[in-house]
Amino acid sequence: MSIEITVVFDVEPDRFPATEAAFQELCEATRTEEGALRFDALRSADHPHTLVLVEEWADQDAIDLHMKQPYVAEFLTKVDGAYTRAPAVHRLSPLGA
Repeated sequence: MSIEITVVFDVEPDRFPATEAAFQELCEATRTEEGALRFDALRSADHPHTLVLVEEWADQDAIDLHMKQPYVAEFLTKVDGAYTRAPAVHRLSPLGA
């Protein structure tokens, strides 16, 4: 069974354009990874400075490998200090599981 994760990021308004661009770069690079089944950054229609990352991974090994990629470290540097609060990470599982 794959692993689904959703992360909600509330971004400082003045950092939003640069943060959005960093997410776009991260998504493009991550989608080339073998274990990345889905990796999309979306903008909230209701909250103008909120980004939502929707991920699906083949397994934990794929996530672990992803976190070691140089472009992930570069992304983290670009967005350091860009959030109004810590991102809300939701590792999802089916109801009744």
